Amino acid sequence: MRNRLMLTLLALTLLAVSACATLETAAPTPIGIQPTFIRPTPTDRPAVDPSVAQVGRWQWTSFSASAESYPPVQVYMDVADGGVVSGRLSIYPNSPEIPQSALTLIQQNGCNLDFESLDDADGVSGVFYSPTEARLRVNVGACTVKFYGGITLEAPVAGEFAVSYDEELTQMILHPRELTPIERGQRIFSQYCSACHGSYGEGMPGTPSLHEEQVRNFTDAELDEVIRNGRINTVMPAWGNVLSPEDFAGVIELVRNIDTVLPD
Repeated sequence: MRNRLMLTLLALTLLAVSACATLETAAPTPIGIQPTFIRPTPTDRPAVDPSVAQVGRWQWTSFSASAESYPPVQVYMDVADGGVVSGRLSIYPNSPEIPQSALTLIQQNGCNLDFESLDDADGVSGVFYSPTEARLRVNVGACTVKFYGGITLEAPVAGEFAVSYDEELTQMILHPRELTPIERGQRIFSQYCSACHGSYGEGMPGTPSLHEEQVRNFTDAELDEVIRNGRINTVMPAWGNVLSPEDFAGVIELVRNIDTVLPD
């Protein structure tokens, strides 16, 4: 029993080391996805008029970076009638120059850049390729942390997002209702987890896939421990002061059914 407990704690620690968010250490190092990267490649698909874009919430599905090392990022946008766009790019930097007080707020809310168009006025540009698909190109050197202020990034975040219309999320926004545990888990995952674990839970270079057998074998108590308390001296943050008991139950339910975040 003791040996199994030690092995479990070792596995959890290894998982946390490769997870991704605020670093809890006296001398933090920048989060960077180091092993591999994909340079943005132009698409030969013709652009369509923004007015044909589906009205509602659009979510990122992948990100191709222009550099070998970059912090976790995610984006969403809302499209209104006539193709009018508003959205938010969230970045999770963790460089030694950022005060710990700001890092805590970044963990909870991100360092954000709100944009009101895709004409590159704020470092975000893009085009629609179909009524439900778009590409956003970003080149951003600064962002804003809620309750703290502006942050200058150690290096600009540059690359290209694939973004798609999300019918399910749109309906949740338009018609609020009591969420099922797994729906709550999906919402929390999209907001807090996908920047590091990937929009489908597939993992990213340096971050574990939630589809791995190791993750599937964790007990609910073990998953709760990792999510709630994080791991000191790793890049896995503690979410105990951020998420509600219902949120924890939802996230664990989602991990148990992680295939539900895969595209149809």
